[in-house]
Amino acid sequence: MMCLITVRQLKPGHYEDFRAAWQPDPWPPQLSHVEVMRNDENPDEVITIGYVDATPDELEAMRDDPQVLAAEALRLERIAPFEERVLVNSIFELVEDVRP
Repeated sequence: MMCLITVRQLKPGHYEDFRAAWQPDPWPPQLSHVEVMRNDENPDEVITIGYVDATPDELEAMRDDPQVLAAEALRLERIAPFEERVLVNSIFELVEDVRP
């Protein structure tokens, strides 16, 4: 399982606009789910964590797919007017899922 983690600082008061524009279209089949979090002290700071059911190599191949690239470019274009800056944009491999 791979995790796509992005931390964004949104323009003040634009969370709802960002959230509507952020929605993947189409939703990639390997993307099992996404968690969207807002900072309690700064609600314009948003973290998204997308869980992709793929190996690192499979994720790399998916990211090179022309259809995936085109859809992601459009999505990033849609959300750009609501972002001040991207603070973190990284890929992590889930190595442990620790639960009580």
